[in-house]
Amino acid sequence: MTILRIINRHYDRDTYQALQERLDIDRKHPLGLIMHGASEVADGVQVAQVWESEEYATRFDQDLLEPALKEMGLPLDAVVTVFELDHLVTP
Repeated sequence: MTILRIINRHYDRDTYQALQERLDIDRKHPLGLIMHGASEVADGVQVAQVWESEEYATRFDQDLLEPALKEMGLPLDAVVTVFELDHLVTP
């Protein structure tokens, strides 16, 4: 099962950038991550992720993301919407 997660933690661009620098997923790709993208929206930065499975996404959250959020003093809550993908093209 491949899933798409849309996530908004209501962080501004600077906070998102600092978190990304700490996680360094551009160079240290988490197991199971197919795609990660971010866009600034009215109430913060919204993230779209495609994962091989929900288990991989959960493992990333628990093992990497949550510790980084705690170290930075950021809240753990987020608005997360999950969709099971029926079709995905990755050229």
